[in-house]
Amino acid sequence: MKNIYLIFIFLATAGFLAAQSADEYSWRYYTAGNTGIMGDYSEGLWIDHDGNPYIAAYVPGWEEGGFSKFIREENHWINYSNTQYPEIGSTYDVGGSRISEIVEDANGILWMATWRGILRFDPVAGPGSLEFWGAGNSLHPGGRTMDIDIAPDGSIWGAVQSVVWGGGGLVRFDPQSNQWQYWGYGSTANGWPELIGFCEQVSIQAKPSGGYNVWVDGEGWNTMINFDSDTQQFTLLPQEYVAGEVVSLPGNDCIDDEGNLWALRVTAPGEPFSLDYRQPDGTWVTPPQPVSVVSDIWAFKALGNQEALITGLSSEIFHFNGSAWQSKGIWREGAYTYALDMDAQDNIWVTGTEGAARLDAATGFWQRYRITNTSQIDYWVDDLAIDNTGNVWMTGNAGPGVGGFQKFDGANWTGYNELNYGLGFPFPFPTDNAEAICYRPSTGEIVVNPMFNFLHSWNGSAYTSLNYPNSRSQGLVEDSRNRLWSLGEYYSLSYFNDAGSSWTNVEFTGIGANIKADPSRNGTIWACSYYQALRTDGIYSFSKVVDDFPELDPQSDVLTGVVPAPGGIAWIGSNKGLFRVDAEQNTYQFYSPENSLIPGDNITPLAFSPDGRLWFTTFGSNEPSQIGLCWFDGNEFGIFPVIDGGLPHAQIKDMEIKDIEEGYELWMSCLSRGVAVLKVITEPVGTQQVALNKPNLFLQNYPNPFNDRTSVSFFIKDDGIVSIDIFDINGRMVKNFEDTFYNSGTSAVVWNRDDNSGNKVSPGIYICRLISGKESGYVRMIVR
Repeated sequence: MKNIYLIFIFLATAGFLAAQSADEYSWRYYTAGNTGIMGDYSEGLWIDHDGNPYIAAYVPGWEEGGFSKFIREENHWINYSNTQYPEIGSTYDVGGSRISEIVEDANGILWMATWRGILRFDPVAGPGSLEFWGAGNSLHPGGRTMDIDIAPDGSIWGAVQSVVWGGGGLVRFDPQSNQWQYWGYGSTANGWPELIGFCEQVSIQAKPSGGYNVWVDGEGWNTMINFDSDTQQFTLLPQEYVAGEVVSLPGNDCIDDEGNLWALRVTAPGEPFSLDYRQPDGTWVTPPQPVSVVSDIWAFKALGNQEALITGLSSEIFHFNGSAWQSKGIWREGAYTYALDMDAQDNIWVTGTEGAARLDAATGFWQRYRITNTSQIDYWVDDLAIDNTGNVWMTGNAGPGVGGFQKFDGANWTGYNELNYGLGFPFPFPTDNAEAICYRPSTGEIVVNPMFNFLHSWNGSAYTSLNYPNSRSQGLVEDSRNRLWSLGEYYSLSYFNDAGSSWTNVEFTGIGANIKADPSRNGTIWACSYYQALRTDGIYSFSKVVDDFPELDPQSDVLTGVVPAPGGIAWIGSNKGLFRVDAEQNTYQFYSPENSLIPGDNITPLAFSPDGRLWFTTFGSNEPSQIGLCWFDGNEFGIFPVIDGGLPHAQIKDMEIKDIEEGYELWMSCLSRGVAVLKVITEPVGTQQVALNKPNLFLQNYPNPFNDRTSVSFFIKDDGIVSIDIFDINGRMVKNFEDTFYNSGTSAVVWNRDDNSGNKVSPGIYICRLISGKESGYVRMIVR
């Protein structure tokens, strides 16, 4: 959890109060790149000793991903994403989330070949053990590490391909001594062939007498290099295309459990190469050949006793059991398979584009795993809903032609789309998106609007049409009389009659913005368009339109949304500020940057939380420093700006509140950044409230606001040196009082509105900071 510190946020966000209570805040995020398999581009693969696969995957474009451990018996994914663990790689760097290979050393440590370096991970120690080496902190040239292997002496060897952001070659890292060696273009050390600028695969074969050979598939075809650990010399193998000549490694994992090296060798000029294996004593064996794929290998895995897995362009998987090749079927149509592995029960795992798959050795069934049946599938979530058990439902689009909605139960994701592969539920509508979603407490059903396909309810087993006359809905809500309301796209507001399966229209003007249930008045909702905010139960109505607000220009200004609060209060946003409307008294208050400290002018209200705060976004405001997720408690404004580790995007389409024991959570759809959750702890567990008459430090000033001078009084519990500084709205120190020793108790200093040069400061907002020992306090002061 992170406390939002007053002075930091206050200064960094142009002077708006960020926290004044003891509330605690923490953020988490759900995207396709940090949930489930974490991307439809899956590469690295390793199966642990319990049969659980580690799968590396990523989402290109967003550059989110990393690796996940999948516990199949629980259908649960444990995610290690670069969105949470930046040691994996930056989301701002191409390749920052991409892992090509995963291997285990003798101590159970996993070493991973990433597109920008080498990553270390201890499964026992967890994410705190993540450590990365790249061009910035090692001799690694920074290119794409294609393959990685571990020598008997524990050294890590990586084959690195040249890319636009980094060079290629071969690297060796000794974890014991923390020493690196690098060979690349122009290198001649240890007899390295100096014209070889990058490498693609590396496999290490132990010698029976001790030592090892490093087999390197270098730049271009038929560029094989061998390193002998006894002589510490590289040898570029012959390139004459004569029978028996080694021309290439077939993949990343070319050493089987018996220590045999698998490689492609020349048979005769013009003839297909032979997939052979070299025994540890140097003897070559030519087994039966996988004729259909040997000329176009996409992935290969040596395993067991002279066993192997292989696949080619068609993605048909073949298994060599030591005597013959057997087809295991096509795991999915198309090319780009990247890794293969087999667990102790002979179940086969495979990764590639469009996710991963597992072949059940007993049934012969290939089970697919993609973002569509394991993950939060969309970065542009339109709508959210929370049911009575705490499940979060959201609309989603996984890509062209693939969309629907998802359910998250706090641990696992369930997809409602046509690519769920038996691990979800169907979405039988001719569209790739859903726009609105709602949970109905009265029926326990989910109501969804498949884009351009009207409204349908889902009861857990089947969909039922609700006979909605419009193809699109801008929002759904159930009122306290158990009536379902829908806000249409244009001049449309209606509620559903369950008994007759019909809709009753309510007069409404404008393009629909949002709709919310009224928390106080029976059977009543609030609906908002760009022109009108309406409170109604179908008969009663209270309306405010743009023309009713002199602060707005009917020719150019618009309303943005409405959020009701108890007692007939509604918060209505606009592109000029925020309105607090009292429907019972027909009065309103207006907040804008001209008359208040509201951070921004383009205000979209989102939710009203149990602690009496209105939450809103200022996305689209004229001043960039004022854009963020904001709150107003009736007295003070606060803001969470867009920062790494905080709010990911201020363009928030929807917000829902989920009650938790310690406080509440704000679930929000941040367009282009998936779903963000702000946890607000209003009653920290395991803490006691400090009596207000016995603080360690207390600070205030009077008068406030003031014209010429103000008295800053403070209480300190212990004797000590006190530092008092005053900052302007931009964080610049304007006044520094000399550090002075004070006895415990109450004291005061007077500020005459002067800076350190004796000049009067301009009217505006200032922050007074007091530090005494380990305690600090802040007070906001307004100079008129």
